[in-house]
Formats: sequence, C-alpha cells, structure tokens
Amino acid sequence: MSILSSHGDVHIPDYLIHALGLKPGVELALERQGDAIVMRPVKTNKSSRVEEGPKILAYTGMTVSLEEMDDAIAKGAVQSL
Repeated sequence: MSILSSHGDVHIPDYLIHALGLKPGVELALERQGDAIVMRPVKTNKSSRVEEGPKILAYTGMTVSLEEMDDAIAKGAVQSL
C-alpha cells in the first residue's frame, strides 16, 4: 500500500516498477475512472526524423532512398497511361 504525502507524492512499489519496466524520468499519465486513479506510462517516440521512420515503426524490411521512390512513382505514372 502507498501513502499520499503532503506534497501529493506517491511511492510506487518496486514490484510494479519492475513489472512495467519503468525507468526514472518516465512520463506517467493519470486519469480518473470512477473512484480510482489509473496511471499509465506515456509512450513517446524521441526521434522524429524522416530517416528514422522505419525504426520508429519497427519496420525491418528493405529501405529505399527518396530518389528511388521518385523514380518508381514516375515509372508507374508512365505505365498507367
């Protein structure tokens, strides 16, 4: 059991921290559900560079350059005529 401090702090038991894989500094979202408070770790992608898109999406297939994509689009456009 945890106790709310006078500053609004709550200690999360170690077994829950380990079970959820929480690390220091993780952002937690809290929401009210009836008379309960639900706390969830916020999943964020720290990277937002286009080049890292496949990694962000956990894509493991082949990658191509923007030039290769442009060439394929142009070729497809010609073939569709």
